[in-house]
Amino acid sequence: MNMTDAFEACKPLAPAPHVLHVDADDSTALILATLLVPEIRVSRAPTMEAAAARLADEKFDLIILDADLPDGDGQVLTDAVRARGCHTPVLLYSARQPSLHHQAHAYLPKPWTSPRQLWQSVCRLLELDLAVSR
Repeated sequence: MNMTDAFEACKPLAPAPHVLHVDADDSTALILATLLVPEIRVSRAPTMEAAAARLADEKFDLIILDADLPDGDGQVLTDAVRARGCHTPVLLYSARQPSLHHQAHAYLPKPWTSPRQLWQSVCRLLELDLAVSR
């Protein structure tokens, strides 16, 4: 290894993409985090209120959202995010079919989506290279 290669090896890696997972279900949250970490940082909000607070304070590369939240309809959160001019991609991951006018970038049915389908959708929305990933 020459000196240039040694210095290249010491450069910090690019930060992992940051995903906000909005879902009240603990089991789904655990499965999703297990699937995505460590390649992707996952933060969780179990309610619309908690998600709105996180979105006001932090930047995320992707929002994974269940439409059925204890304090309201998750699609309303997507509409509010869009109304603020935020264009963060949204993956609607829910047992409930989205409305015809939903503003999510993609929809996957829960629990019938395979882990591989979920991983591929997340990578596509984050524009990650699938060949490098898993």
